[in-house]
Amino acid sequence: MGHPLGGDLSAAELAFEHLPALVWLVEGADHVVVAANRAARASVGGLDLLGMPIRLAGPVLPGTRLLHVLDEVYHSGEPGSIVEPDALTSVRPVTKDDTVTGLVVQVMDMSQPARRTDREVTLDLQRVVLPEGLPVLPEVSMAAAYLPAAAEDAAGGDWFEVVPMPGRRLGLVVGDVVGNGTTASAVMGQLRAITTSRLSLGDELSEVMDALDAFASTAPDARGATVCVAVVDRNTGRLEYCTRGHPPPVVVSAGGDARVLPQPSLPPLAFGDGDFMAAEETLWPGETVVLYSNGMVERPSKTIVDGIDTLVAAAGAAVRRNGTHPRNAADRVCQTAVDLVDGGRFLRDDASLLAVTVLLPSVQPLELAAPAKAAQLTEVRHQLGQWLMSLQLTEDDLVAVELSVIEAVTNSIEHAYPDGRGTVHVKAALDDRGRIRITVSDTGVWKPPDAEPGFRGRGLLMMRESMDEMRLSTTSVGTEVEMAKIVRRPVRAHTGRLVPLRDATTVRIETTSEPGTVHITVAGWLDTTTAPRLRSAILEAARGGRMPITLVLNEVTVLGSAGLRVLIEQGRRLADAGRPLRVVARPTSPAGNVLAMSGADMILDVRPHA
Repeated sequence: MGHPLGGDLSAAELAFEHLPALVWLVEGADHVVVAANRAARASVGGLDLLGMPIRLAGPVLPGTRLLHVLDEVYHSGEPGSIVEPDALTSVRPVTKDDTVTGLVVQVMDMSQPARRTDREVTLDLQRVVLPEGLPVLPEVSMAAAYLPAAAEDAAGGDWFEVVPMPGRRLGLVVGDVVGNGTTASAVMGQLRAITTSRLSLGDELSEVMDALDAFASTAPDARGATVCVAVVDRNTGRLEYCTRGHPPPVVVSAGGDARVLPQPSLPPLAFGDGDFMAAEETLWPGETVVLYSNGMVERPSKTIVDGIDTLVAAAGAAVRRNGTHPRNAADRVCQTAVDLVDGGRFLRDDASLLAVTVLLPSVQPLELAAPAKAAQLTEVRHQLGQWLMSLQLTEDDLVAVELSVIEAVTNSIEHAYPDGRGTVHVKAALDDRGRIRITVSDTGVWKPPDAEPGFRGRGLLMMRESMDEMRLSTTSVGTEVEMAKIVRRPVRAHTGRLVPLRDATTVRIETTSEPGTVHITVAGWLDTTTAPRLRSAILEAARGGRMPITLVLNEVTVLGSAGLRVLIEQGRRLADAGRPLRVVARPTSPAGNVLAMSGADMILDVRPHA
């Protein structure tokens, strides 16, 4: 007797039972379970669903839209899927005589990461040991990029650093470790740590180079590493630099004239005789010094000199193009260099570049005087946002400063001037260490926090959590909040991103109904001026019916205490009525951060995904 097509039926049943995925077979429009493998049965505990509609599994079902997708596939006859962070669900129709009679549901568990390649591990390590951002200084503008090699076994080893030094000096470093992979990344991290420590203490350039050479001489994997270290006097523009087996710096004038600096001829680390040679140059206002690794100038069938010449020409053209503003020169040079090596071509080696423009006019402080009315928050937010955007901060720093200032101004408006008569003053400035210093003051009446601080207490907590320093002082003439935070600019290709200028005056709220729930999706700002719209949306969704309400906050850019108040008040009100409010916010999103630091996630049902 022959076997069924595809092999022995008992073998197929055995394979079905032991598949590394949850598999259900359901029949009919009610999706009655007729078969489930071992993994599927285990996923619902001791619940016996055979012969029962799958919806009876309730909350233990994988995914949040499964029942909706089952209905869609059953009626359309077209396969469907659900992609979630921890699961991939596929639904395929079972047909007989061109009629859908049932469905096969397969759920793959994605919570256990697949085996990662060596390159992925190397890049993760590289991202950890490279700086997350660049200092933001009053008279300096800078940009940096790191592009990993495309080859599976070539990434790892390039590094860069910018270190503010005592005496208004600035240390600049770009280096390249021999080899690749995790070993090269680890050595790079050690070299970077030595350099950063020495420069931050104010060591002379010769002492920094001696320390690097001494380490490389005793660490076999560091031997032959190349490096260019430069120190800029931020007062005079004096540049002292030393290269060890590394390409020389390039300087681009404010008018776009580019030149290669003379290069002291010294071998890579651990291969010298202990001698130290450095060169000096004077940088003029608006000039940009560029440090880079070999990967930025290596070209197939070209010499490295040809590659440097190409970089020089492109950098000069970038500054000349459309009359680039001096404060944007470093960013323009950096982007142009990235385009040269990343324009869809295969990168044979890591590529790093650091561009720094010096002796610029200092960033002007921001001073605002706003009437103590809630409607003025929009104008304060707009002017503050414009000032912060001019600094091109990482998104995390931008959101943290914006949130803290608006919270402080909101407190003054709501508590210092109950009658709405008065003025709130905001001052913001960038100091020589790369810190934004902010003062929010009023001449109103101080109201001590209640024993149960509620939302006001959470606002003060958010300011303390968001800023490096926060001090609140009260006197007979008013209240003053002083805050400070070291801020950073993003690095291209592997860390933060530049934040596009956005319209912060609006919030978008969309309500949709799905089987089993009402979804409210919010995008934009949730503060004193926009929170009432959220309250109205929740009240409208709660009118009639008893379906749960899911509030999605992933696209909320700022969540202030007024927004928190609406969330907690409405969450409690709905809970008292036996109707849950689910709040969805990724932990890394602005709203997720605020919910965690304010303690609201201990009150609300907060989830990372719907």
